[in-house]
Amino acid sequence: MRIMHSSRLLRMRRHAMAVTASLALVAVAVSGCSSRETPRSSGTSRAPLNMTAGSDSSVAASSRVLFGGDAQLSGLRDLGRSPAIVRTYDTIDNAGNFPTKDENSALRSGATLLTSLGTGRHRDWASIAAGKSDTAVLKFLRAVNKAAADHHLKAIYVSFNHEPNAKINANKGRPENFVAAWRHVHKLAADAHLDAEVGGHLRWVWILTASGFRKSSIANSFWPGAKYVDVVGADGYVSGGCTKQKSGNYVNPAKNAPQPGAIFGPALTWSTTHATSKPVFIPEWGSVRFTDRSVRPSYIHAMTDYVVAHPQIDAILYWNDHAHYSSCDYALDKDPSSQRALTAMGRNSHFQAHR
Repeated sequence: MRIMHSSRLLRMRRHAMAVTASLALVAVAVSGCSSRETPRSSGTSRAPLNMTAGSDSSVAASSRVLFGGDAQLSGLRDLGRSPAIVRTYDTIDNAGNFPTKDENSALRSGATLLTSLGTGRHRDWASIAAGKSDTAVLKFLRAVNKAAADHHLKAIYVSFNHEPNAKINANKGRPENFVAAWRHVHKLAADAHLDAEVGGHLRWVWILTASGFRKSSIANSFWPGAKYVDVVGADGYVSGGCTKQKSGNYVNPAKNAPQPGAIFGPALTWSTTHATSKPVFIPEWGSVRFTDRSVRPSYIHAMTDYVVAHPQIDAILYWNDHAHYSSCDYALDKDPSSQRALTAMGRNSHFQAHR
């Protein structure tokens, strides 16, 4: 296992609480960093997020996709490229540590970030909405904005308490408390001119588990509103039964992986209906190994085709790691065939967006 600094430990703990989806063979990860303390596009115009430094914000978004993953993805020897976007995890408790070693490394490579700001320990959404953590939150948001400016990035993407629908976040309050907290954090950024819409560099990615979009009522209850969100995100994994085992390296005995549309289709449908013009990110995705070693690389190829066929998707980030308290192993380090499949995705002309 790689270096286990605090942000890594946070990432690892979240998969211990992964939720098995009701569809056969499908499980979506419950990946809230704050809780770790430890159809084709309908043709509507979209927010112009994949822009070069000289782009006009009135120009429609590029059809190309940001390709990336977590910090561990860069360690894949045969990936053949640097990620254009790197997934990182912070909390209010460690807000003063931004940028971390992983974040600095990604920024120096020319990548942008999708970073989560979790609540940290002993904070609920109501207290954040009430302003009790404003000093730490603003310190973090200013540091993120400064990093974007220092590294000549048009934007860094921020998500407050991603996957609030996950069971592990249930003790933080009701959906309306989350909405109030999200809006409050967003207002802090806007008032300080850190938001991209008012001259800053922060773009906001609202993320649920992919299963949270299967019932519109669930997604609707956590939706902060279009004026507070730039991107809709859905995290989804092919996990099989790995969440039922506390350790080891689970191998899925199924003969086939689910189709990507079975996992991510509901999020695209919900977004088209309820978040018109908003692009979609897949901030975390991955697959465990199968007994038939050809299945996982085939699934990665299927994901490539799926993203190409759905221009609503603007970014896709592979989570290349092993869960800490379960047998869910999504890492590709010892799977050359799956590495080659992901390398092919990264080299595909559709996945060449850069910040």
